Amino acid sequence: MKLLGLFLVSVAAFASTLVSCDKQNRAPAFDLLDDRGRPWQLQAQVGATVLLFGFTHCQDTCPLMLAKLSKALNGHDLRTVPITVVFVTVDPQRDSPAVLRAYLSKFGPHFVGLTGTPSQIDSVERSYHVWAQKLPSRNRGYEYDEAHDSTMFFIDSNRNLVSLHDPTDSVNELVDAMRQL
Repeated sequence: MKLLGLFLVSVAAFASTLVSCDKQNRAPAFDLLDDRGRPWQLQAQVGATVLLFGFTHCQDTCPLMLAKLSKALNGHDLRTVPITVVFVTVDPQRDSPAVLRAYLSKFGPHFVGLTGTPSQIDSVERSYHVWAQKLPSRNRGYEYDEAHDSTMFFIDSNRNLVSLHDPTDSVNELVDAMRQL
């Protein structure tokens, strides 16, 4: 039943994101810190962006999505449109810039982790209608876990939201979506 509830919340968040885009489908601008501790702004980026939310202690959905995106990037010609995968943590208490950098380095050079204060992360989550919630951990050694939306936002170089995807999409579908950027 909990899984059904989480699924319904994700579907609602996904649908509300589609409804909330303005006429040009502009992706909401935001500022956070990158995985090197430097200021990072969506509006200052060159090329396209694939934006997703997660956390480094995730043991299933996050590594699956990141691995699929890594494979998709290998299947896409980055010389035509540079694409950066941007991973915004929903767990800023544990995901420092150094932790994000170490985690994302496993997936390739086109991945950037972002963090900030809990209120900054909450603001970005609200802007993208992303749901995240702390839960008691079922894993030994972790005091808590995070449940969160798993939508991937494909944003072109003009900062327009082009498409939304989820972990059920295949690598080929993600490659096709990257070609639309």
